[in-house]
Amino acid sequence: MKVATFNIPPAPPRPDFDSSRAKLQKLSDSESILTKEEYDKMKQELEAEYLAMFKKTVSMHEVFLQRLAAHPILRSDNNFRVFLEYKEDLSVRGKNAKEQISGFFKTLTKTADEVLLANQKENDEFFERQKQFLLTYNTKIKDATTAADKSTRAHKTVADTYIKLSSGFNTLATSDKTDLSRYLLLVADFFEKARKLESRVQSDMDLKLSDTLRYYMRDSKAALDLMYRRSRCLADFETANKNLDRARLKNKEVQQAETAQQNVKQKFETISEKAKDELNDFKTRRVQMFRKNLIELTELQVKHAKAQIQMIKGVLQQTETLS
Repeated sequence: MKVATFNIPPAPPRPDFDSSRAKLQKLSDSESILTKEEYDKMKQELEAEYLAMFKKTVSMHEVFLQRLAAHPILRSDNNFRVFLEYKEDLSVRGKNAKEQISGFFKTLTKTADEVLLANQKENDEFFERQKQFLLTYNTKIKDATTAADKSTRAHKTVADTYIKLSSGFNTLATSDKTDLSRYLLLVADFFEKARKLESRVQSDMDLKLSDTLRYYMRDSKAALDLMYRRSRCLADFETANKNLDRARLKNKEVQQAETAQQNVKQKFETISEKAKDELNDFKTRRVQMFRKNLIELTELQVKHAKAQIQMIKGVLQQTETLS
């Protein structure tokens, strides 16, 4: 199957479950120096983080499989069918040294292709526009992904801070024997509720925004890889034309040069035709997914904002009843 003509869907990233397990082990090791409230809340936070990562992993695999299933050619691939029908556990091994070295040289080749794409004169207006767009888009979406990740981490930091605040006020309430303890317990409960809400805000932003940006950062790179492969075919076609001109000028091996030129021409025309379809499909999918996920994120943000308002109103009303 000629996959060179396709915008190959980026494989879903491998989930970092080991990191979550390491955090849980570290928390268990610190149990003796934490209060019970702190330990329980931090454990809940880590469990929620693990669950969010699991949901994200399922979501990314779902997108990948849907891409394959919707593709007019890839969905008929025998390997894909075997994967869908396979009922046993799959064993995935890491790359051996030979594969790693091969990957290194492929990276060098790709870098050369990037230079070729940037400097190559493009006569087709469609591909020239796509080239300029993808080069700019891939850079911008990398920056947007970094900014979204930074925002997500900030929400996580706020949620972790709420744990300490809630635990601190609980400790003060336990040691205080005056009427102030009721207020301290109220504030501790407020920060615990705020922590849960902030965790949901962080999880939703990570799933709906960061993951969407990260996916299309990788998908736009796949589209660029398709452009690189076409550029390589264009360079080969131009070389074949020059070789044919030289053969005709020397009147030597003209038939061989014509055959080679026709083969390269057919390959270039095929990849150009398929690439147009793939790039147009990339635009349609991108707009649809961003529209869907950003609308859902906005609705969730409105929902969380309303919940925050109600939570603050509730604690103010409870404060008045204690006065």
